[in-house]
Amino acid sequence: MTENFLRLSGVVTEKPTFKVSPSGVEHCNFTIEHRSVQKEVELPRNAFCYMPVVISGKLAVQLKHKLSKGMQLRVSGFITYQQSANKIGKLVLHAQYIEQI
Repeated sequence: MTENFLRLSGVVTEKPTFKVSPSGVEHCNFTIEHRSVQKEVELPRNAFCYMPVVISGKLAVQLKHKLSKGMQLRVSGFITYQQSANKIGKLVLHAQYIEQI
């Protein structure tokens, strides 16, 4: 198995949305905004991104009434590529662990 793990901290940018799949699995979707200063070649570099996040199953149920816009979170899990019906693709972080910071 190859490695696929991402840990990212940021702020929830909008109210999380919840839905249930046809197979009965609960899902939560939201986006976090990350901003930091990283070192690259011994120089400071501003890092910024928006990362879509998906939480599924028991974790989505546990967090249903706890997540809100503006929360600062540390999220970790795996990333995958998702393509919408209009063929626009994006990377999505599938959260397996979430911590409020």
